[in-house]
Amino acid sequence: MALKKIMAVLAVASVLAGCATGAAHKGVQPEDLRKSRYFVAEQLIADLNFPLLQRRLFEHRAACGSAPRFIMHEGQTSYASLIDTAEIPESYENVVMADLIQYPDSWRSPERVAVRVYSYYLNDDVRRRAERMLGAIRRPGVCEPG
Repeated sequence: MALKKIMAVLAVASVLAGCATGAAHKGVQPEDLRKSRYFVAEQLIADLNFPLLQRRLFEHRAACGSAPRFIMHEGQTSYASLIDTAEIPESYENVVMADLIQYPDSWRSPERVAVRVYSYYLNDDVRRRAERMLGAIRRPGVCEPG
């Protein structure tokens, strides 16, 4: 009888442990992508700040029907991200993501935004998606085939 109780307890414990790890792991998350192995490209765009960048995205969405999603980092005014999906996904495995840093105007340089692009996968399709995402900022309203 005692052996049956021990086996039942072990079975319940293993089921609960499996549930706990499944709930904690939600697939690829933004912090997972911010590793050098998932780095795709980087660019510095001069004469740009976040309000102007957002205006360009709105203009691009109006002209082309879609644009990358702009997400401010919580509690930050100079850090944001772009994702190439309309909704925030549960897993970023199939998402192209760009981290943005807004630099202020200084005597050495005008205001500018640094862009670092990441993707879990890297192939020609991801490169095209990254270029379309950057194109929406650099050339709003110029609709590239998706």
